[in-house]
Amino acid sequence: MFSGRYLSSRCPNFSRLLSTFKVAVVGSGPAGFYTTQELLKSQSHKFSVDIFEKSAVPFGLVRFGVAPDHPEVKNCISTFEEIASRPNVRFLGNVAVGYDVTVEELLRKYHVVVLAYGAGSDNKLGIPGEDAAGCYTSSEFVGWFNGVPQHSSLNPDLSGENVAIVGHGNVALDCARIIAAPLPHLEKTDIAEHAVECLRKRGVRSVNLYGRRGVMQFQGTIKEVREFTKLSGVRLSVESDNIEQIKSVLSSIPRPKKRLTDLLLKHSSPPPPSSSDISVCIKFGWTPLEIKTDDTGHVRSIVLRKNQISGDMMSPDITPTEETVEVPCSCVITSIGYKVLKLPGVPFCDLTHSIPEDLSRVLERPGGARVPGLYTSGWARRGSDGVLATTITDSANTAHSILEDLEKGVRSVEEGGDVSDVLVERGVGVVTFEKWQEIDSLEKEKGREKGKPREKLVCYSDVLEKR
Repeated sequence: MFSGRYLSSRCPNFSRLLSTFKVAVVGSGPAGFYTTQELLKSQSHKFSVDIFEKSAVPFGLVRFGVAPDHPEVKNCISTFEEIASRPNVRFLGNVAVGYDVTVEELLRKYHVVVLAYGAGSDNKLGIPGEDAAGCYTSSEFVGWFNGVPQHSSLNPDLSGENVAIVGHGNVALDCARIIAAPLPHLEKTDIAEHAVECLRKRGVRSVNLYGRRGVMQFQGTIKEVREFTKLSGVRLSVESDNIEQIKSVLSSIPRPKKRLTDLLLKHSSPPPPSSSDISVCIKFGWTPLEIKTDDTGHVRSIVLRKNQISGDMMSPDITPTEETVEVPCSCVITSIGYKVLKLPGVPFCDLTHSIPEDLSRVLERPGGARVPGLYTSGWARRGSDGVLATTITDSANTAHSILEDLEKGVRSVEEGGDVSDVLVERGVGVVTFEKWQEIDSLEKEKGREKGKPREKLVCYSDVLEKR
């Protein structure tokens, strides 16, 4: 965290009318901004919104989670910038809600508090060797190539020939594509420069993606799979013991799933690779059992158990077999989803790793009474599921619940004072949106020098210390 001397004097107070409802949004990713946007559309209520972000910079997963070769997904940032520039919206970066300021304090100062802080922790395999050197979670690996400051020094070992990825979702496919893609495909994107330098020295010849279930349960999208077919020097293949069974039921499945399955089956018999190709293979029916290490404690192989997939291919029976295989590799990436973190002062169900809620209204416990004024949106509400469009719908639903409740009555809040004054007193260096715009301009300038959209900074202190 940054000290309070940076920007405290530049965090202006709102002059708020009595008819204006004060809203605190925790999280500046898509859920936070889209919920803000929906509230500001209201014709019946006026809002002033403070958007809190624990990072020094805004936009959450759009900045740090979207793959660098997917710039079209980041187009929503222009919408977020417009929202953040409105006179009744403030961005307060470098503020860790629950620590720098408590949720209870926010509830005293704001009529509405929306928890939109995402799902910030990786699910674990729970197998021996998972914490070995050379084994990375997807959030670490994605954060590394996307310039997340705390992951910029990860320096993953891509010197070996084989990489194993556990997971069959879009994030797993992103990791595989970044590892295998030819450098010209990446060099003109906003990928972090340290990642390009590492990939320049890679020795990888094969990337295997393992999933315990069958082809019909594949979680990736057709767009992500198709991208591999367009990469020069990359050979995509698919391995499953149930190809013929799947073919027999193709005509009866919904069209979107059929198109994706058709594409996967097409690559179950790929042409022979050339000697220069990097092989990317999606393997079905394998459960990881152990990650083995060498004498130095570094990954040397992954042990997997074969599963028998039988019955209805749409909802198959998955039965462990006695067959195991040990696959040499120097790098393992786990990509099996994310879970919501417990925020101090927020009700939480440890069993389900979720915030208890009903139509976005936070509950004291599952099935319990409501916490007045407290709501949740996006991944923090539903878990790490869905795409950007899902979050847009989810944010609209959250805003609807808020507006519905305001029609029934308004919570009283403390008069006078501003949360920024509290943060200054505690020495928190609040980063305003104006300061973010300075960082943004510098990144774009550095990017232009290299023919890229931007070169992300992995340390902000030099910019933040400037007056």
